[in-house]
Amino acid sequence: MSANQRAATNILKDIWRAVNEKGTAFAQDYPEITAPFHIANGSFRRRQLFRGVSTDLEKNSSELVFARLKDENGNEMPTSGSVISCRGVTSGIRGLKRGNLRPSYAILDDIMTAQDARSPEAIEKLMEAINKDIIPLSGKERLSVLQTATPIAPDDLVEKIKQDKSWRTTIFPAVIEFPKNLELWNEYFRMWDEENVAETGHAASLDFYKEHRTEMDDGAKVFNPTRFSEKDGHISAIQKLLEIQHTLGEAVFMSEYQMSPMAMQFALPITPKLVASRFSTLKELEIPT
Repeated sequence: MSANQRAATNILKDIWRAVNEKGTAFAQDYPEITAPFHIANGSFRRRQLFRGVSTDLEKNSSELVFARLKDENGNEMPTSGSVISCRGVTSGIRGLKRGNLRPSYAILDDIMTAQDARSPEAIEKLMEAINKDIIPLSGKERLSVLQTATPIAPDDLVEKIKQDKSWRTTIFPAVIEFPKNLELWNEYFRMWDEENVAETGHAASLDFYKEHRTEMDDGAKVFNPTRFSEKDGHISAIQKLLEIQHTLGEAVFMSEYQMSPMAMQFALPITPKLVASRFSTLKELEIPT
């Protein structure tokens, strides 16, 4: 389930490509999943048989139905007749089922938009959809639910679920620990900014980093140490991530990369004179004619 039907359909297309590609490691490991699709070759009008029984293979814009298969002993294979159904979270998911099959596993993939994140009413509607429409989908059975999401605002859906003890939350920040030597990094970005203005590339700042890398990397720990490309002028993941932070700003980086959105705070000095000026231009005790 995604924020809307279009996003959900795009996910189904990705799944379809995975099961329909030939010669891949996935196809070799799970022929009972992929081979029927390969044989169908995109056409599902003709009836497909396996050991004299119809496989009931199907694909449409919102569902992918795996082949119904039995092994040589007549036992149903694990994925036999399984269904992947993709829906927008507001696309009539209540009571979703296929025949006598009810969902056993729900994946919520970024069901919150940036606009939703800043609306308490929208967040409450999403929480209501999860609790009243999604979780009861399995009927009498227990439904497993996994949500993958990026927090956008301090009180958005992700933050509310983190506070709910019935959910188990795991956070994956891009930077686990920041470097200790900020002075060298400040000098690095001073050179980096000058090179940006002059449009001369980043050779000088890169040389500076190579020279002082031991001190600059001290204390740094990242979630994915391989998240960089040398062809882009990076020789470490922390270098690339700090450049992203420098470019996007602290607030965006904390939300999109650190999974910890910052509360936007501001102060407005309010004085009696300011309040009076908003109500009337009359002087004290003056009565208008």
